[in-house]
Amino acid sequence: MQTVKIAGLFKMRSEASRLAAGAQSWFKRLSAAAVISTAVATLTSGLLLYGAGSEASAATVVEGLVRWVKDNNPYILWIQIVTLFVSALVASVLASQNYAERWHEQRNRAELLRRQIFDEVLTFAKAKVPNLLGAADPGNPIAQALEFFRRYEHELQITFYRTASTRHARVATRLSWLTAVLAGLAAITGALSGFGGSALVASAFLGISVPILLSAAQSWRASSRDSDKLTAYEKAKQALESNLLDIDSVRARAAMGDAAAVGAYVNSVHLIMTTETDVWRTASTS
Repeated sequence: MQTVKIAGLFKMRSEASRLAAGAQSWFKRLSAAAVISTAVATLTSGLLLYGAGSEASAATVVEGLVRWVKDNNPYILWIQIVTLFVSALVASVLASQNYAERWHEQRNRAELLRRQIFDEVLTFAKAKVPNLLGAADPGNPIAQALEFFRRYEHELQITFYRTASTRHARVATRLSWLTAVLAGLAAITGALSGFGGSALVASAFLGISVPILLSAAQSWRASSRDSDKLTAYEKAKQALESNLLDIDSVRARAAMGDAAAVGAYVNSVHLIMTTETDVWRTASTS
């Protein structure tokens, strides 16, 4: 069922998918760099202020941490300068290059072209079988178009959602554990100081660092939206799996050359996929 138009659509979709993947990769890398560099810059600023504050109010500081900050002041300053530079650079690139918008735009284009490919395949098949057949023929072009769509769209998309759901669930779980551990550390920070000595230094350091790390974790959660994508992918996977249960009835109609039945099935699958995209994309802009 290969025509010049179908081949051209495949080529255009491949290019759109490549551009979407590239924009997505850059967006994720730069977002991670922004979160990490901002967190480190904030932490170094907190440490420097803590060390400087010892001169004004010795009663509110821990001498061990103050001494460490003063001993390592040049290194902390350099780390602060580098991370502030990286943070500003990354923020500027993200704002100017619009990687998130380019990613969404090219993904939308790739999805539209994919739909056009299967519509064109079905149109080509309908031209070969313009009317319903008098007897079932599982090898007729309409039936072949159905099997092509089932294998290379419906079932492949279920596999994609299953794999992506596992990946996003793993990341979301790790982030949840990280924030839980940080929240636990925040809860015991005050109690640690009661032990004195090195525990007092650790308590002072945690008092500065834990809130910053919690903020960084929340920023990453908002940027990556793993939980939103996990929910959307799981719902879409379940809907596609339920839809696939009715394939035998559609296959029977396709064997009779019923292009309308195949077209309705194709549209139902595309509707599920469109809904999935809209769900997490809407969540990302709300």
